[in-house]
Amino acid sequence: MTSSGRTKTEQAYDALRRAIVTGDLEEDLPLDDAMLLARYGFGRTPTREALKRLADEHFIIYPPHRTPYVRGIKVGELSRLYEARHLLEEPVARLAAQRATPRQLDELERICDRIDDEIEAGNPYEAIEYDHQFHLEIAKSTGNRFLAEAVDRLNCGSLRIWYLAHSKLGMANTNEDHRAIQIALKERDPEEAAGLVRRHIDISYGRQLELQTL
Repeated sequence: MTSSGRTKTEQAYDALRRAIVTGDLEEDLPLDDAMLLARYGFGRTPTREALKRLADEHFIIYPPHRTPYVRGIKVGELSRLYEARHLLEEPVARLAAQRATPRQLDELERICDRIDDEIEAGNPYEAIEYDHQFHLEIAKSTGNRFLAEAVDRLNCGSLRIWYLAHSKLGMANTNEDHRAIQIALKERDPEEAAGLVRRHIDISYGRQLELQTL
């Protein structure tokens, strides 16, 4: 345990997750021990433990007895990714509108505030990490851990492309849908919440398509 209260493994995980999302570690890049040790300075054991966690969260692919590498999302896969988000997150929003506790609704509002803070500060990485937390908190609000795990893993795989969109297209107005969704959940309106999530996902997909034209 370090003086900051975080273990070496946790520090390695945080650093590698950020590097993957921001593109410091490129898509399909082999993550061999020597390169990671030279670049980030963490020990072999903390690095390997961090890589196992990142593989579980779909940031990297870790084939048996082979060097892990950064998972990428090809242009042709985008429509399938967003199809999966629609199929998963809209029903999740309906359930959350019925089951979310007052504390969970307050937490969603707090996360929206943090996203605004990071946008104002010009921090796209921190903004998309809170964005991920927002969608995960909605899923947790269903009281169904299997749905929460599914949303977590699906959107972990999306963080890299969210970061690209925020970095290249800007972050203006990207938090408005989150606040509207939180209000719909607070008002216990399942169909409004699902509709707003649908629109939010469509806008995100549109931003990805726009990136392809740059």
